[in-house]
Amino acid sequence: MNYLPPVYLTPHLYMTNEEVAIVDALIDHHEMPQKFDSNRVISYFEGENFCLVLYFADLDDRGFQKYVVNDFSVNVEEMCYLSSSLSKMIESGYNIHLMSQARNRVDNMIPMCGTFRALFGKKKSKEMEEW
Repeated sequence: MNYLPPVYLTPHLYMTNEEVAIVDALIDHHEMPQKFDSNRVISYFEGENFCLVLYFADLDDRGFQKYVVNDFSVNVEEMCYLSSSLSKMIESGYNIHLMSQARNRVDNMIPMCGTFRALFGKKKSKEMEEW
């Protein structure tokens, strides 16, 4: 796998495959896999950011890939964009099982964004206008 600097897909959503940083974050969040013989989907929070890590076990494409939605509870559109992007990869036949698991993780978080906004004491733009 070639390593590239983080790629911003939107102003609040980026993707990286910088494995050293990904592994460090997984260790820090106690999410590091014990075995590397199968594909994995891992999700966790870094503060108010939602992190989705994919591990590809295939020898031809082995490695980690991480998506981060900054301030996810407010940036719900980015969560929807990430879900849509994963759906497009599924439709194209790319690693269907792994991408389906990843999309399900994102889709399960989207309805929870309002709860997390309340937990973080934040408001969406429209909510701010109503105050």
